[in-house]
Amino acid sequence: MEDWNVTLYRQFQKERAQPSVDLVNRIAGDSFKRIIDIGCGSGMSTLPLRKRFKEAEILGADSSPSMLTQARETLKDVTWLERDCSKPLNDLGEFDLVFSNAALQWFEDQAKVIRNLSEVLMPAGILAVQIPYFSTMTIAGCIADAVKTYDGEIFKGIEKDLFRSYSPEFYYNELTNHFSRIELWQTNYFHMMNTHEDILQFCMSTGLRPYANRFAESQKAEFYKKVLQEIKKGYNVQKNGKILFEFKRIFFIGTK
Repeated sequence: MEDWNVTLYRQFQKERAQPSVDLVNRIAGDSFKRIIDIGCGSGMSTLPLRKRFKEAEILGADSSPSMLTQARETLKDVTWLERDCSKPLNDLGEFDLVFSNAALQWFEDQAKVIRNLSEVLMPAGILAVQIPYFSTMTIAGCIADAVKTYDGEIFKGIEKDLFRSYSPEFYYNELTNHFSRIELWQTNYFHMMNTHEDILQFCMSTGLRPYANRFAESQKAEFYKKVLQEIKKGYNVQKNGKILFEFKRIFFIGTK
């Protein structure tokens, strides 16, 4: 799959960053010595970690070279690593906090990743994660309806590249295998968008990427047009002209 478009991703920086701020604020304790941000992206999620845990050694790991280039410009006092975080990270040593904001959904075997991350935690270490609950959102249905208008052959095998968001029960049951204490909650954010096109733009750099990458550049505009038509059906315009874009997110904190 093509590398991330950093400029497009950062268009809605405030909306994307808030969940990481909320997750950092929920973490108990301030004496962490080694922290790793899994799927750190552009460093947007690492920034609240750095602001709160000023004395900690922080590593950020991501598989995207373009995102890491931006991350290195965002924060100088973090060690940035290009890594496939779906694979074991034991060679990096132990951490007392493993953090991940909006990354786990890209991994094919999330149960295995949760296990791998638990294995790099020190005793009493903490795993703190946020995952978009994308499959239950209106936008997921909009994309699915647009995809149905195409011959299925163009999307053959796309499942391995898509978001994977499971139920809270799934994450709870996996966490019980590795953690003695678990916190689990869901937050629904309402982003106040100016236009339906803003919702499309928001998703072009994330949930729509795997689909759009199946088209030639000359064909992408038509695909986006079809998705936009479905978005207009799915999201009402409010009295003041704004559109409420509800975005559901699952959070959990596991303590070993």
